[in-house]
Amino acid sequence: MKLSSTVLGFTLATALFSQIASAGVLSIEKGSRTIEGVSIGSSATLNMGGSMKLDYIGSGLRSKKVLVSNVKVYVAQIFMDNAGKFVRSASGAVQSVGDMKAGAVRLTFLRSVDAPTVQTSFKDAFNANGVDVNNSGVKAFLSAVSKGADASSGHSMTMAMKREGAGVTLVYENTKGGSSTIKGDSSLFKAVMSIWIGNPADSGLATLKSSILSGK
Repeated sequence: MKLSSTVLGFTLATALFSQIASAGVLSIEKGSRTIEGVSIGSSATLNMGGSMKLDYIGSGLRSKKVLVSNVKVYVAQIFMDNAGKFVRSASGAVQSVGDMKAGAVRLTFLRSVDAPTVQTSFKDAFNANGVDVNNSGVKAFLSAVSKGADASSGHSMTMAMKREGAGVTLVYENTKGGSSTIKGDSSLFKAVMSIWIGNPADSGLATLKSSILSGK
């Protein structure tokens, strides 16, 4: 079957548009590893007011104890603009992101979780790290998570941040592709990252943090 040049051109253009649209705020370069069937990137490109290359920091499985068993919730991947500045220690990791200009977290869900439950888990992590949940940027982020789409199994959500002047711009993309842009003060960057590399709110996050710090 032959395609005319017009049809072929339209098909290629459509495919290219779909590829660009699906990239969203974060494009991840596929690596050689997988966790629970999720491809782990070797690096990423942040698409916020231009393109910026981000280094791979680490990844791991987030599990949560439900009744008497641990359930697999999502696979997390973290990328930063300068891996050389990242401190791979339990106490130094979250402090070191204060020197980062940009970073992103990609969560690929292994089970479906409703949006309010995702928000509650993030809020628990903020409380474990002494983060002021009434801070305007943090509050706006939690609101976007709660009002966004439920986290669907097999799909990903992204939190991407970039320092701009004295503040931080955060783009939250839910698993349905919807996005919210949030403006916060300089503390927003470290606050959001503390969910995964700060004081763990539970044993599942402690295991995930250990995996991320290993850099594997």
